[in-house]
Amino acid sequence: MSLQLYTCRLLKTPNRSHNMGIRFCAAAIIILISLAGSACAQTTADTVIVLPLKIAAPANAKKLGTIKAGNNATTSKCDYVAVIADAKRKAAKMGGNMVKITELISPAFVGKCYKIQADVYTIHPLPQQLVQKPVITEPTDSNAYARLYIYRLRDSLALEPTYSVHMNKDSVICRVSSRSRNEVRVYTTGKTTLWAETEGRRELTLDIKPGAVYYIRCGLAPGEVRMVPVLELVDKATGAAQYGPTGGKKNGDVNYLQQIH
Repeated sequence: MSLQLYTCRLLKTPNRSHNMGIRFCAAAIIILISLAGSACAQTTADTVIVLPLKIAAPANAKKLGTIKAGNNATTSKCDYVAVIADAKRKAAKMGGNMVKITELISPAFVGKCYKIQADVYTIHPLPQQLVQKPVITEPTDSNAYARLYIYRLRDSLALEPTYSVHMNKDSVICRVSSRSRNEVRVYTTGKTTLWAETEGRRELTLDIKPGAVYYIRCGLAPGEVRMVPVLELVDKATGAAQYGPTGGKKNGDVNYLQQIH
């Protein structure tokens, strides 16, 4: 029965119950308008909260679907803040007010682009402990990755060739030249091969562990016709002294398993 028909019938009741009917009708209208307003209200990106990998969604949250944001490529507007904002907008369009990150891929090499996959939830009311303590923070845990300090000392001769240092198959992680320094963050673990090639190919295998620091000294050695690369793992004391203050000219995050094309 429509609200309009019900109201008309109330107005036709006898006078002695007329006032009671009007009061009842007014209360019903207020309740219906309130419910309709709640149903029609749209979630905005500003009201969406984001849960990182280590925080689980509350048990009473209702899952609405899955979204992806970012592209893990070297383009604009894909840093961590921009990708999170995009995820919040997508969640709001779905009617959700909570995003739970399920996968986070850090920037490739020297890029700034993040890529995330997340579940979208709706929950009312929002848990106050999550609202009061923002959890949208860019990952900074140094134990989540290994740091490779790749450097080359001053060449003894001018115009010595510059070459690329690769990881595993064909991924170039940096270029080395005379007096160059490069910090590379690696999110993979286990056996990892670094290599470089000019006239001949030279390799260095590392057993990567999260939170570990490796100093890789590069150089050149005589080949049959041209100079060939040298890659050697040096101890931390020697590496730190030769590399100098950490924070080289280039910084990059490498998650090689996510970059195989």
